[in-house]
Amino acid sequence: MVARLDATPDWDAKAYQRFALHRQRPVNELLGRITLKKPQCLYDLGCGTGIATRLLARRWPRAYLCGIDSSAQMLEEARRLPITAHWQQCDLLHWRPERPADLLFAAAVLHFLDDHEQLLPRLLGHLNPGGCLAAHLPDWRDALWYRLMLDTLDDAGPGGKPLGSAQLRQRMAARPLLSLEDYYRLLAPLTRSLDIWETEQLQAVQGQSPVYDWVKVSALRPVLQGLDAGEQARFIYHYLLRLHAHYPPEDDGLTLFPFKRIFIVARV
Repeated sequence: MVARLDATPDWDAKAYQRFALHRQRPVNELLGRITLKKPQCLYDLGCGTGIATRLLARRWPRAYLCGIDSSAQMLEEARRLPITAHWQQCDLLHWRPERPADLLFAAAVLHFLDDHEQLLPRLLGHLNPGGCLAAHLPDWRDALWYRLMLDTLDDAGPGGKPLGSAQLRQRMAARPLLSLEDYYRLLAPLTRSLDIWETEQLQAVQGQSPVYDWVKVSALRPVLQGLDAGEQARFIYHYLLRLHAHYPPEDDGLTLFPFKRIFIVARV
């Protein structure tokens, strides 16, 4: 799994859980498109605190189920779930399953990894015949809050200068996601059935700065890790000003936070 204000390398599991119900909704949508009857071996890639793992265990209670995540703190939280599952701390870039999978489930993790042209075919290669890769990927490419983040990095330094290194700004401006059409062209020759779609959910979220609270534990994590303490303070101050101006609370006190996601269900 990504920003705590202290910029430590691990995830903030408690903060991530704050919006658990909102984060579970795309998991339910993805599960609804999976037609596997009795898969025997399931892996939850980037399982985090186990939001999806719990639902996988409920749907297929007799299957071998393993949650994979790079964060010890996230896995510590996941291990508290009252489910039968195995847990493995591992970087997905170097992960290999102990045995071929019937289902690889990847909820909100693959968008953190580059080179999908190599990554997704490699994951498909870990599946048994008839197995399925199911993933949803937050699509930040054109999101307002993401553009505001890039603008803040570009001009929130002293005298309107950039914050952080040129490498950090270039990294955050990069877009690892492909278009829906390019995902089809990549995966169709490798699969027997392929379902790709995109949704935009109008999330109504609570809190004084709920958009910041959402993104600070994921998309902003590499930003805050790449800035020193003084730069972090400047970034957070100016970014919050922009977020509050563009995401004002509604009359009921909730803040509207549109959020796009790409979904892929690929069966080999």
